[in-house]
Amino acid sequence: MIKKKVKKQSLSMSEKEPRQQIKKSAHEKTADLYQSLVEATTDSIYMVDASCRYIYANPRYCSRLSLPLKDIAGRHYGDFHSPETTQAFAADVEKVFQKGLPFPREYQSKRDENEFLRTFYPVRHNADTGKITAAAVIAKDITELKRAKQLYTTLAENSPIGIFIVQDGNIQWSNSKLQNSMGYKFDELINMPYPHLVHPDDREMLKSNSIAMLRGEISLPFEYRVVTKAGEILWYVGTVTSITYNGKRAILGSQMDITPQKQAEMNLRQSEERYRTIIETIPDSYSEQDLKGTNIFFNDAHVESMGYSPEELHNLNYRKYMDKENAEHTFRAYNTVFKTGKSIKNVEVEWIRKDGEKRVSEMSVSLIRDTEGKPVGFHRVARDITERRKKEDALRQSEERYRTIIDTIADAYYEVDLAGNTTVFNDAYLKLYEYSAEEMLGKNYRSYVDKEKAEMAKWMFHQVFKTGKSTKKMEWEIITKSGKKKQVELSVSLIRDAKGKPLGFRGIISDITLRRKAEETIRHQAFHDSLTGLANRILFYDRMHMAFSLAKRNQKMVALIILDLDHFKEINDTQGHMAGDDLLKAVSERLYKMVRASDTIARYGGDEFTLIMPHLSSEKDAEVIVRKIIIAFNKPFRLDIGEITVTASIGVAMYPLHGQDIDTLMSKADNAMYRAKAMGRNRYCWYGDGEIDS
Repeated sequence: MIKKKVKKQSLSMSEKEPRQQIKKSAHEKTADLYQSLVEATTDSIYMVDASCRYIYANPRYCSRLSLPLKDIAGRHYGDFHSPETTQAFAADVEKVFQKGLPFPREYQSKRDENEFLRTFYPVRHNADTGKITAAAVIAKDITELKRAKQLYTTLAENSPIGIFIVQDGNIQWSNSKLQNSMGYKFDELINMPYPHLVHPDDREMLKSNSIAMLRGEISLPFEYRVVTKAGEILWYVGTVTSITYNGKRAILGSQMDITPQKQAEMNLRQSEERYRTIIETIPDSYSEQDLKGTNIFFNDAHVESMGYSPEELHNLNYRKYMDKENAEHTFRAYNTVFKTGKSIKNVEVEWIRKDGEKRVSEMSVSLIRDTEGKPVGFHRVARDITERRKKEDALRQSEERYRTIIDTIADAYYEVDLAGNTTVFNDAYLKLYEYSAEEMLGKNYRSYVDKEKAEMAKWMFHQVFKTGKSTKKMEWEIITKSGKKKQVELSVSLIRDAKGKPLGFRGIISDITLRRKAEETIRHQAFHDSLTGLANRILFYDRMHMAFSLAKRNQKMVALIILDLDHFKEINDTQGHMAGDDLLKAVSERLYKMVRASDTIARYGGDEFTLIMPHLSSEKDAEVIVRKIIIAFNKPFRLDIGEITVTASIGVAMYPLHGQDIDTLMSKADNAMYRAKAMGRNRYCWYGDGEIDS
């Protein structure tokens, strides 16, 4: 029985052996196939253990390290990489062993600056135990993909035209140019129906032209109007083309502002063909040159700007259409880009068209690199600014004319920065302030006004800055270098740069000192007696109203005093009217010196004077002044003809004791004055029963 069992077992083993050999042969073939694929791929593939020591590396990876596999296997990852890179790699390997799941990681090689997408995979010993024995890494070079994406992004964001994507009728993406020109933020434009931006009268036309362009029925750009967020209407020329965006059909649109051309009635129409890429939609000249500056690629705009045929432009070096000076200037620009690897913008160069016409362009240059990052050429975008330069020249000539006008006008012209420091002025400005040009340049306005006027100026400049609205004919008082005060009338306007940013203020200043003095004289004559300079009846009644209002509010009294010169007619008749006038002036001066600053003396008519004394607490306050007047009038007046003595009769009435309106009080004071005359003159009387002798 034992022999039978052994024999049976022996037969069983012999039966299984061919099957195992067949299975092993299949596994070996599969392994050979995988190994062939791994060694032939352009991706770098390698395996490391948990301690980051190499187990395997395919030829592509060995080539990157410039070592054979035998010199790599068993060595640590850190033997070939920096500590910082090794630390990050070790963390990813640890994650593979911990999580047991594959994951991607972008990585830039310190060796050649190339960018890779590394995917980490767990390697298990067998499917039964599931134990992870190594981490496999597949690294795909994505440098060129990154550069292409960066190039198109840069071109889109730096493009001088607005670019947008519309899907299902709504905007899904826009570049900065579109956002800035329309006045919207990026988030505000997202999901906005594009026709919302278009002028209502042009929406149907835009729709039909867009459909026709997408169908290929038209190729030239079409003109239409848009309405910005601020409500401004602009003219645009636009194009659309069909693209795929996020897996769905969409429209790539571009629009360029042609408002200046419309306003200048140039009505330029673009003749460029519609392009399928962003590069082909820009109206500027785009070209690519090798490292020697020879054309290898260019768009139609470049062909048109140069005046050559495409065949003539191909392999044409930039030195062939530039003079020596501009060729050297271009070489320095290219050389700077080559050495630094950084793009440059807005480099002005002059070039010569095939027909001999000289033009000026503003170019931007960036470096073209191959897949390994090695420089192979240059991107060049150029904008023809010849017409702009002509306009700038015309503007300079205009500024010269403006400078001539400013220097010859009689009024003072000024410009100050935002801090109020003088930057520009004409001769009239220097004459007004009595400073030299050297002294005035950079001088702050606070140095030639008092503190109160300085604060007023600060407020005024701030209002103009905040609102952007000009201020005209504002009166101000200035102090000249000699200390003289002048009345001026000035205007203030905001100065902005080309982008609308406030830079300072400008304005015109007129010296109105003499005019104000003349106006003041006229105003004074309207309310004052021309002979004595005292208040006339108009001002007298105005002051009475004011005194009554204040007295009523403050529970005070007001004295109304009427003074009439005794025997004035005789002096006038015997000494003449000139002597009479001199006497009236002398009387006015003496009265003026005897009263308070708050009192009002008026020449009521002829030789009759009135006196208003407000803010009195009792009748005794008025009596003190009246007594002084009577005593003072007993002293002679010195005139050109000699000394003359004249007395006065005075009547006094009190508010509110004797009346609460002007007419009543005037009548009672007048009655008191006549009572004084009847009692022998040279005295004063109160209205009422009790008269007081002088």
